[in-house]
Amino acid sequence: MKSLRHLHPGFGQFRWVVLLLAVAVILPTVCLLWFMNEVVKNERLVVRQKLTTVYRNRLAEVAGKVASQWADSCRQWGRRSSPPPYRQFVLAVGQNNCEGLLIYDDAGERLYPVISTNADTLARPSEDFRDAWEMEFIDHQYERAAELYEEWARISDDHGRLAAYIGKSRSLAKLGRLDQAIAECKLRAAFSPLAETGDSRSLALIANARLLLLGWMRDNPAYSSLCDETFRKLLAMLYSVNGAGFALPADENLFIARRVLEIGGKTGLLDRNADLFRGTSLTKLIQAEEQSIRFAEQVPTVDLFNDWQADTLVPLHVGETTLYGVSHKTGRGTCAALVSRSCITALLAEHAGSLPDTNIDCRILDDGGRLVAGMEETGREPFVTDAVGPCFPGWTMQLFFKGGDVFERAASEQIAVYTWTGLLFIVLILVSGGVAARSIGHQVKLNKLKNDFIATVTHELKTPLASMRVLVDTLLEGNYRDQNQVTEYLQLVSRENERLSRLIDNFLTFSRMERNKQAFQMRPVSPVSIARTAAQAVQTKLGRGHCCFETDIPERLPDIKADHDAMVTVLVNLLDNAYKYSYDEKRIKLSVTGDNSSICFRVSDNGLGIPRRALRKIFQRFYQVDRSLSRRAEGCGLGLSIAKFIVDAHQGTIAVESKPGQGSTFTVRVPIAP
Repeated sequence: MKSLRHLHPGFGQFRWVVLLLAVAVILPTVCLLWFMNEVVKNERLVVRQKLTTVYRNRLAEVAGKVASQWADSCRQWGRRSSPPPYRQFVLAVGQNNCEGLLIYDDAGERLYPVISTNADTLARPSEDFRDAWEMEFIDHQYERAAELYEEWARISDDHGRLAAYIGKSRSLAKLGRLDQAIAECKLRAAFSPLAETGDSRSLALIANARLLLLGWMRDNPAYSSLCDETFRKLLAMLYSVNGAGFALPADENLFIARRVLEIGGKTGLLDRNADLFRGTSLTKLIQAEEQSIRFAEQVPTVDLFNDWQADTLVPLHVGETTLYGVSHKTGRGTCAALVSRSCITALLAEHAGSLPDTNIDCRILDDGGRLVAGMEETGREPFVTDAVGPCFPGWTMQLFFKGGDVFERAASEQIAVYTWTGLLFIVLILVSGGVAARSIGHQVKLNKLKNDFIATVTHELKTPLASMRVLVDTLLEGNYRDQNQVTEYLQLVSRENERLSRLIDNFLTFSRMERNKQAFQMRPVSPVSIARTAAQAVQTKLGRGHCCFETDIPERLPDIKADHDAMVTVLVNLLDNAYKYSYDEKRIKLSVTGDNSSICFRVSDNGLGIPRRALRKIFQRFYQVDRSLSRRAEGCGLGLSIAKFIVDAHQGTIAVESKPGQGSTFTVRVPIAP
């Protein structure tokens, strides 16, 4: 193991990296997994308690809303000050979906529905009309009947005159004098001013007169306009009071409404006048009035409603229909409404639907345990049960799990949140550990690179110093043949000194680059001067031995904005590299060209070339294709990085084209000075 650490200096550092990862990554991960396991064990119980509380509060909130809305609906029946009973009836049926309504004043007298057989003022016409009636219906002497009706109209009161004019019009129609009958009926009965001032008996006669007119005119195109007017006036009499405060009796109103519905449905007149009922359909009003009359026949007095708790539902049987009654008392009297199960179901279903949760089902049961709203399934046990409210005695709302155990699913969802959160933290820990390991590994590689650099620098500095020391010692000891040998030794010492100076200059330049202390004196300079200065600097070295150095430098080129000495350094480094990495017969060429935007310096050789995988790395600091200490070419891998630094500072580019065994070409482009 000692020998292994000796051969690999980074081994000890990597051991500490592994130990750091174990402490900083593995241990927190194990602790987090243990904590997550403990959380999962307790989460199911906590979720069950939380959800039960939440759903119970929601159910109580819904019950409160139901009670509040129901109380508001009941108060609307007696909210307005002394409204006409028919107005209350239309509003109750249209807005509150009542199936029927009974209205009593504070003395207990029924204001609606008033039935004609119960009213003293609605007796049959006088017996004096009997002779005219017999002429019309028994003897079929219509001419004589019309004369008698006219005679009685002159001596009768308002109610009698209306009845007589209706009889006369009827007799004229039977004589075939339809136009005269229509005119007589319209002028003296159907359009009588008594429609606004008459009592209930007069209103009933006017309504019947208008029905007669409609029967005579509805199939006659000549009377279409009058037919429309008559229908609208008849429709306006339904469920309303006149200027004197009188209305049709409920049974008369119901009869007229049925006939209007029949005639209007066949002729289309009803659709054109539907606005008279404030959005409530005539069919719905007819059905509600039928229920109201039937209920009034079953409950002749107000005493029954006095025993009811106000605004509270009471099951009732009206005929063969099961309904719910509810009474509302005010200072002006009592209103008793009939409400169907469907109406209550719609109200409760709306509030049951206000529980926006896909995990639960809701059902509502009445006091008899019958389903009112919600799901029909009963195989499951409710997990929450609560009362609907004080207005619905014995009614309950129940909540059920949907498709399994909601608590388990909710706990699973929360556990999934914890699990994914824990996994996220574990991933973050691992990523952080990986980043830390990478950083430490990078530092280890940097330390190794520094060690290699120190070894390389030591080797590069030691070689020229050793050579100079040997040559100087030889000269000092006098071991030379003649003056020529002395001169040769001194030239060797000069070259080694020059080589040492270049190494030191590179190190100093690199140091300034690292500290951002390298400053360039930018001024317009001639690229021709730069190229010639660089060629002269290496002429001595490249001019000896088996080396062919060529230059292609034009006489004139546009100036560039550059530091003259720095650009010379770039070219000298490139030429020196071309010399070092070209063996045997060296052919090196320096050329300079220009175009409209830049000057191009190109250094080419026929040397060893550069492998493709190394082309992107050769400009990195300290990078060397051959890193062995036994390589033939000296250097420490700073020349090209220094050259790139200088070119980048001049806003230029440096590129290389090379293939192993075919040489290399370095191209430097610098922008022309503006």
